[in-house]
Amino acid sequence: MASHLMFTREEMAIDEGLGYSKAYAKLCRDRSFSPYSHGPPFTFTPYALQQHEDSRARDLDEMFPIIDPKAKPTAKPKIFVSLLWKQLNHLGNAGFDPAILRVDPYGNVLYYHADSASPLAWDIDHWFPCSRGGLTVPSNLRILQWKVCKKKHNKLEFLIPWWDLQVGISINQFLSIFASSNSDFRHRAFSLLFTEGESEELNASQTVESHTFPQHFIESKEKLGLAPAAVVASQGEPCDGSSALKSLDINRRPRSNSLMIAARKLKPSMSKENENPDMDTNPYQAIVLARDSLRHREETTKMQTEIQRLDDEVNELKQKTEEEKVAIQDLELVLIKRRRRAEKCHRLAEAQSSYRAVPREDDSRCHAPECHL
Repeated sequence: MASHLMFTREEMAIDEGLGYSKAYAKLCRDRSFSPYSHGPPFTFTPYALQQHEDSRARDLDEMFPIIDPKAKPTAKPKIFVSLLWKQLNHLGNAGFDPAILRVDPYGNVLYYHADSASPLAWDIDHWFPCSRGGLTVPSNLRILQWKVCKKKHNKLEFLIPWWDLQVGISINQFLSIFASSNSDFRHRAFSLLFTEGESEELNASQTVESHTFPQHFIESKEKLGLAPAAVVASQGEPCDGSSALKSLDINRRPRSNSLMIAARKLKPSMSKENENPDMDTNPYQAIVLARDSLRHREETTKMQTEIQRLDDEVNELKQKTEEEKVAIQDLELVLIKRRRRAEKCHRLAEAQSSYRAVPREDDSRCHAPECHL
């Protein structure tokens, strides 16, 4: 490989003064050799398009003009939450429950029950913005990290650098927190991510602090790394119509107007994960399932509220019972004291009466016959 790249033996050798070979430095400086060349800027500097690139980006943006900046969703997006959540990849290989932890398309970790201020919080985004004519249907909706939704807003996804949308907690960062041996660091990180901190319950038998990685994950992460070993792709590709637009590069020359026609004719397919066979013949099946799921959650919430109310009543009755027991014990003590006092008075009265009944010796002498002589 070194000969193919025309590196000399001196360039391949380790420079004792530098600590690395000059060939290595050349490869690092020339990003075209890297398999990750299509990514964010190599240095952390502001990224701005050239004049001709900016002009072309404006032309692409005008292909789908903003019709109504204040346009609202045509339906309630939350009725599709259950369906959209299943379309996301999850961290099942690392032992996390897919029902509560998933990963959005940009690698941001999401927590289903996250507080609105948490970096793991999420929101529902219209892939094609409502302001440009997008509709609130499952194929046009995605769950993204809340900051991504705010940053994207009315913009077209293919005109936003993908690295600008990695604003949440990445998979490696999330897993590194759990894998850290520094308890103080874990405590601070858990307090940032979860409402209850390290006491947050991941499931019925496990809290955040007590989570352990499965053995197969520990073995595979040594070969693949944290994120690749943990991620489980959702069954079937989610309805991501952006795949056609992701192939666009604003640095390339436009081919023809066929791009606009192809984008408008694009009909993304639904995710196949846990899909009902009738989904293809009945396009409203997803809506029905989503509504049933929402109704089930509402019933569950009501039931939990009722259970909580009954528990509060039981606790109140228990408290009253304890108070009554204490009052009864106090009355019993008073009764015992009064009974003892009454018995004492009774014994004293008997002693006094018996003392009065006994005759004196002087009196008995006066009544004798000799006293009259």
